[in-house]
Amino acid sequence: MQEVLRHRFDRWTPREWVATATHGPLKFAPGTRQKYRGINYVPAALIIDEVTGRPYGEAVAARVLGPPGPARTTVPGDDPRVRGRHVHGYLAEADGRLRDVTVYDQSPCRGEGDMISTTKDLDRMLVALFSGELLPPELLEPMFTLPPEEVRMLDGSPARYSTGLQRATVSGVALWGRTGETYGYKNAVFSTRDQRRRFVLAHHPTAVRGDEEGRVAARVADLLSRDPSTGRRPA
Repeated sequence: MQEVLRHRFDRWTPREWVATATHGPLKFAPGTRQKYRGINYVPAALIIDEVTGRPYGEAVAARVLGPPGPARTTVPGDDPRVRGRHVHGYLAEADGRLRDVTVYDQSPCRGEGDMISTTKDLDRMLVALFSGELLPPELLEPMFTLPPEEVRMLDGSPARYSTGLQRATVSGVALWGRTGETYGYKNAVFSTRDQRRRFVLAHHPTAVRGDEEGRVAARVADLLSRDPSTGRRPA
């Protein structure tokens, strides 16, 4: 944790951050395996900069976040603070004391995870996306299309990432959505494609690394996938 605190205000340019991912050899030939790397969104933001002629955050705010879009979602840019009412994020030291890490330079996450939102706004965004209000059908369909079956994750499990979403199959029910995290914060937003079952989860792990937050999301997804009349998993 001390390493995290020591570098919490380091500032990176997008190109500097992308360069950190290109130092070693490829782990697999393109199109043969799958591994999630959030850094892929950083060059996507750079493309938006070039195409629109303004910072990607301004483009997103104008095209997606403005009326009638989410009301309390922001792209803070270079500001490391969280404005307005918010929950603080903490990390636990070795002796159990908690250190406030709410103020944190998010420049390495530009385009990947630097947006600040609320559970209500995340739910509204998911509904708008799945309902086809944000994208035409030809762009929405790839978000629900996984790679061919022969493409596997590095651990051998089936590929689970599409174009911008990930699929989690729980008790035979396919949920689509995304997770997000930074130190002291963790969230997940998932839904069945027909939106009959969906959830938004925000919680605050205090460990730098750990599996507990994944287990929390899995428990919520398990409850959501059960038969609402019996509380049981599908047969």
